[in-house]
Amino acid sequence: MNLRLFTNNNRVDIAKEGLDIAIRFGEGLWPGLHAAPLLTTPLTPLCSPEVAQSLKTPQDLAGHPLFRSYRSDEWELWFQQAAAPCPKIEGPVFDSSVAMADMVEAGLGIALLPYHMFARRLATGRLIRPFPTEITTGKYWLTHLKSKPATPALTLFKNWLLAQEPVTST
Repeated sequence: MNLRLFTNNNRVDIAKEGLDIAIRFGEGLWPGLHAAPLLTTPLTPLCSPEVAQSLKTPQDLAGHPLFRSYRSDEWELWFQQAAAPCPKIEGPVFDSSVAMADMVEAGLGIALLPYHMFARRLATGRLIRPFPTEITTGKYWLTHLKSKPATPALTLFKNWLLAQEPVTST
């Protein structure tokens, strides 16, 4: 069995790409695909320790660049959950949580990030979670075609992956 690993936020057409399996983020409802839930990733603001010193209430976020993912409504949903007015969101858009976390760690802004992915950075104080409010906008799902019978290798990989504890990023 060969394992090809690609990471991106593009929608992958499993059949056209010749893939056996893909991990997708969303609601788990894709036509023609089996979807098994892997991981829920609540989002919450993360920032550097220096930036955190200026944050007392959610409204204080408005004084900083707010980094965004390709899902444009996340900050609006977070402010709604925090019962705070949402400022105009004009920060840069990233397609990678890791890249966003790197910029945040450097003190360049604040990002809504899946904090479980950055548990090590939070534990060492490189990132700070200034507010407990979080939102959940979907899950990660392990997907494969309904029209293609599962091979023994696919079944073995799927079962192994579903049995794993979530891994945190550095």
